[in-house]
Amino acid sequence: MIPLSTARQITEAKVRELRPGFQTRVRAWLAACEAAGLVIYIYEGFRTCQRQTELYALGRTKKGTVVTNAQAGQSMHQYRLAIDFVPLIPAKAAGMWDAAWGKPDEAKLYKQAQKLAAKFQLRPLSWETPHLEDAQFADWKAARAAFGDPCRP
Repeated sequence: MIPLSTARQITEAKVRELRPGFQTRVRAWLAACEAAGLVIYIYEGFRTCQRQTELYALGRTKKGTVVTNAQAGQSMHQYRLAIDFVPLIPAKAAGMWDAAWGKPDEAKLYKQAQKLAAKFQLRPLSWETPHLEDAQFADWKAARAAFGDPCRP
């Protein structure tokens, strides 16, 4: 486990790599999460095409579990329009504590974060819980039309 101060520094560094308009909405979402008692750690933002290729290989041509369905150029991460996150600290008062187990209820934490995200035009994916992307773009094809192919110099 990393110290909270380190998690905040990494989150800030990841946010700075995003496109300006998306960055602004992610910052507003982070503030809303904090106000609701959720501390969010963003562990992935911009992703190079090489990294996307490596992730896509997991569970396919490399040992591991499949972690993405997107090949290089087909992920909003390459367009600086997506983040992957994890809620770090739940607020017991917000009803996100599993009393029976005495620990956070992860499903509730993610649902609360995703509910707040919708207010800032951040869209979750049904198949990838920790992912949020810019809802102003229908998909990666719309992002490519706007910004070009990030994998072709």
